Amino acid sequence: MVSYLSLFLYEEIRILLAKDINHKVVAVHTWNLLSSSEKPISKIWKDELYRLDVPTKVFVHNKYLALVPGALFNPEYLDIYLSFTDEFSAELKSFHTSLDSNNIQLVGGMDERLFQLLSDGKKQLSFHHGSSSFLSYCLAEKAKFLSQEILIYLFDKSFYLAAFDKETLKLFNRFEIENKENLLEYLFGLTEQLGFDRKYCRYNVFGNSYHFDFSEKWAQDYFKNINFESFKNIQNYHPGTESFANTVYLESNWEFS
Repeated sequence: MVSYLSLFLYEEIRILLAKDINHKVVAVHTWNLLSSSEKPISKIWKDELYRLDVPTKVFVHNKYLALVPGALFNPEYLDIYLSFTDEFSAELKSFHTSLDSNNIQLVGGMDERLFQLLSDGKKQLSFHHGSSSFLSYCLAEKAKFLSQEILIYLFDKSFYLAAFDKETLKLFNRFEIENKENLLEYLFGLTEQLGFDRKYCRYNVFGNSYHFDFSEKWAQDYFKNINFESFKNIQNYHPGTESFANTVYLESNWEFS
């Protein structure tokens, strides 16, 4: 029996996880945007699983995000926080997620028409920026970090980057790239901007690195301490659904809750 739903909206794929009362995955539906002839959102909206009226979380991986310190946060100013992003639109529907015991608020936004479509018929629905899962993972692992630590999650033609100095978050953002050379330029520039030592800082790479031909062997020519990692697994699967656990997507192993 399905008790919970989690929908993840990437630019190239949509992923719907259905879970039982113990949050164990009982079904996985995916829609590949690169091969679909029908608009994927219409497929989701019609999907028999998504139409179930159970608690549902929607995670939106897009360029609309802003990180706000909890002490300065006011939920009435969500649109103002997003207005500082380069791509702000008045037609956005904004939302926020509390992290790190409310010390961090992650503000996100999405097209208002899409927001209304996905909300139709749902009584228990919450929206989160897709990066909330990655940032929650980084915060959960920070006790294991070196004094300088950078974590990177590669997906679509983008990546999230979290930088920590002595377990304190110094930078978190999303960047768009076309190839591994773009990624290298960002890592060089951000490392210097943060005042980190490239020979000492540990870099942890997660996600779809092969899409950019970004290999550990190639990267070691530029970084002394770089590791290609898998996310620690907190997702549990019923028999028949485990194949999704072997994908490169963050949500196959970890999810903000």
